[in-house]
Amino acid sequence: MGLSKKHFRIAKILASLFTETQTEKEKEEYEEWEKEQEGNRDLAKYVLDQENYIRFERTASRFDQQAGWEVFKDHLAIKSSDIPGKTKRVPDLQNASSDKRQVQLKYFMRYAAVGIILIACGIFYWIGQPVKEKQDAVFAYQIEAGTTGARLIMADGKVVDIVKDQTFLIKETDGTVIVTDSTGIDYVAHEVKDEKEIRNTMQTLTGMEYTLTLSDGTKVYLNAESKIDFPVSFKGVQRVVELSGEAYFEVAKDAEHPFIVKTLDLSVKVLGTSFNLRAYEDEKAVTTTLAEGKVQVFDGQKFKDIIPGEQVVYEKATKSMLVSQVEIARYTSWRDGKFIFRNERLEDIMMYLARWYNVQYKFMDDKVKDIRIGAKLNRYNNMNPIIDMLKMNSTISVSLVDNVYYISSK
Repeated sequence: MGLSKKHFRIAKILASLFTETQTEKEKEEYEEWEKEQEGNRDLAKYVLDQENYIRFERTASRFDQQAGWEVFKDHLAIKSSDIPGKTKRVPDLQNASSDKRQVQLKYFMRYAAVGIILIACGIFYWIGQPVKEKQDAVFAYQIEAGTTGARLIMADGKVVDIVKDQTFLIKETDGTVIVTDSTGIDYVAHEVKDEKEIRNTMQTLTGMEYTLTLSDGTKVYLNAESKIDFPVSFKGVQRVVELSGEAYFEVAKDAEHPFIVKTLDLSVKVLGTSFNLRAYEDEKAVTTTLAEGKVQVFDGQKFKDIIPGEQVVYEKATKSMLVSQVEIARYTSWRDGKFIFRNERLEDIMMYLARWYNVQYKFMDDKVKDIRIGAKLNRYNNMNPIIDMLKMNSTISVSLVDNVYYISSK
């Protein structure tokens, strides 16, 4: 989209509101523009916010101020008669009244504000350059995919940051040997002392994933922004771990020692099985998806048993559990290096992707959050194919300002 008289008219009106120099006609124009499209009111509120305006002003300083001003003058056709108290002849400001100087200053500020408002609307990027060339420049910014890594917190409080392909061998206080290599971290019970259960915590930060093998042979694949608390060596009748975030479990069979995963809202009990558990604390639901075996989900009051191909969704607000048949790959594909979305809300998709890509984004209106998207993507590619996909959607507009993606409905 190139610059048009309409873009400058809108910027001029918004600038007049920001500097409180609007005329009655401009008030009427603003009200008409606000009604033209559902998101216009939200856009105006956003660009007129004082803190946002200051940030846009910093962005404006990166451009050629004089060249930009010449463009604004040409499009806005600023005339001396537009400014109250201003004649074709430059007035003697020393002899002008204080009130008149203030009015003139406000109007000069108003036109200076136009350029900044244009940046806020994502229009300034096209000034003086072909549309396609400039759009390519804006979206040349790349957000790389996440990587292998985690943070291990040991029983004595020691913190070990684990990076990709790192190798080390350490011992816990009970004698358990902790080994890490390119495949993940492995807990090996070796000459374990007969004492109380010692627990560790493994945490993946934004843009991280990691594989953990517990002392019983259970494999845990941690997704980004997830945390698992577990014993370095299982003792007692039950094998209990605690999870916040998302993990795929391949539980070692042991009929005499049930494996239990506890979350803030519920617990999942298994004997030997493979399942995905998504329990992010900032999401509205906890989802348990079963690939193999059998699991029992307990929310503190009722139980739900599921078989392979089924899923239990626990809604936190209503404290209800719903069992349904699902396509397993949709919920486990992240472990195989893919993202699969089937008719899902854009807000939910972006929240999920942000954990892996560490991307910053902002929705400019509520309507765009509910747009449904379907896609199959490579998890280890950068985020550009996803952004390209959104740009191709006729109902979505995406712009990039200061490394933040602004997403709105068209």
